[in-house]
Parts: sequence; structure tokens; C-alpha cells
Amino acid sequence: MTQVEVIEVPESSRYEAREGGRLLGVLTYHRKPGSIVFDHTGVEPEARGRGIGALLCAAALAGAAEDDVYVVPQCSFVRRWVQDHPEYLPLIERA
Repeated sequence: MTQVEVIEVPESSRYEAREGGRLLGVLTYHRKPGSIVFDHTGVEPEARGRGIGALLCAAALAGAAEDDVYVVPQCSFVRRWVQDHPEYLPLIERA
């Protein structure tokens, strides 16, 4: 079985989860000064239930921490994921 790889594709404003070159899911974003807005997470139906969304969230939030920007979780999946992983709460922008 091949490894799931998550990479940022800045020119498409998204993170992609791929396995053996096959796209399994994406987390899209747009940047604002000092913050990044995560607006959608989508996983292909045949890849659901494998933790692909969690891998995308972890990579995207780690990227935000590296870039030292706040996160605006417009995507409900990202909001729920952060609630389950409170170590990422300091990254969330307080409106």
C-alpha cells in the first residue's frame, strides 16, 4: 500500500492529499494579511473514513504555524477538527 502524501499547492491555494499520484482530497484556502482562511475541505467518496481530512487539517494548520499567521476556519470540518485538537486553538483568529 502506498503512503498518503499531503502537499501545499500555493498556485492553486490548496493542500492536496495524494496516494500514488491519485488525488484523494483537498483543503482550500485564501490568504489575508496576517491570516489564512480555510474555506473548504473535500475528500473523494472512495477515500472517506481513512483520516484524509485529518491529514489535510494537520498539514494546513502546521503550515499556518510555520508562516506565523492566524487561521480563520470558515470550513466546518476544520472548525470541528480544531475543537478535537485544542493544541491548535492558539492559531485561531479571534473575531
